Amino acid sequence: MTDSERPTIHVVAAFTTDHQGRILMVRKSGSEIFMQPGGKPEAGEEPAEALVRELAEELLIDVDPDELVTWGRHEADAANEPGHHLVADVFALRLDREVTAAAEIAEARWFTREEAAALGDRLAPLARRMLELPPTRSQFRPFRFTEPIETARLRLRPITVNDVDAFHAFQSREDVARFMLFEPRSHEEMAAKVAEWSSHTALERDGDYLEIPVELRTGGRVIGHLYLSLRSVDHLTAEIGWGLHPDFQGQGFAEEGARALLQLAFERMRLHRVFAELDPRNDASVALCRRLGMREEAHFRQDMWFKGAWADTGIYAVLAEELSAR
Repeated sequence: MTDSERPTIHVVAAFTTDHQGRILMVRKSGSEIFMQPGGKPEAGEEPAEALVRELAEELLIDVDPDELVTWGRHEADAANEPGHHLVADVFALRLDREVTAAAEIAEARWFTREEAAALGDRLAPLARRMLELPPTRSQFRPFRFTEPIETARLRLRPITVNDVDAFHAFQSREDVARFMLFEPRSHEEMAAKVAEWSSHTALERDGDYLEIPVELRTGGRVIGHLYLSLRSVDHLTAEIGWGLHPDFQGQGFAEEGARALLQLAFERMRLHRVFAELDPRNDASVALCRRLGMREEAHFRQDMWFKGAWADTGIYAVLAEELSAR
């Protein structure tokens, strides 16, 4: 019998770890199988909402939905319902507090990865699938950009559709676009781009990105932008980028803003590596990378056709441990 022919059970589950990297497993009354905490959503419930309710009922803990990091939808054989196919919306949860087995849960226990794997047939099929995912996923913390980030002179804030004129003021210039992947943008093109960027408000999944206006705290003028893209949750890697109006270059603004984003990436999101991809002819960006503590990792010769000619690409990067040691 194929999966499509078997009865399907939809559940939500939490891959829960503590500061030691141990994994929380639960066992239901009348069963010897250990599995992730969770259960079946009620009618009309969103997955995260259902999981928050299940954790409160089964483990007597209150979890904020923002603490849950989506790991997507996974499938496996059902553990306690023979012949059924399980479809689970899985979330990661970092939990450093006591739990109490309640409702239908007979036992809640913390396991190392080795101890969990050693359970063999007493480990639910979905839980075995989760153990195959990179353990680094449990470190990651998503970022939802709702409040400005302030530095000594700057305010980094969410972009809005009202930023078209401010962005057009510098992205329409030849000298700004010279080393960028775009040509100078018309006002119409800029409006379309800002509309697209303003819909990106979080870094949660591979490919998520933020375009961030760089605004002076005094006067409120937008002088440029910063860019942060989540490249890999499994590998805890992001890409950073920047661009300033020429009138404000050479004054340390790009470095000040980029340092704030690196702090966000490493301290709040718990990423491992951040890199910048740039044109090696862009001396100002190369110098900025070096001031930020980023090392040159690669120089690809004529690897892309760029504005009518073959061009090189430079890769600069820094690890969390390297930045913290500075």
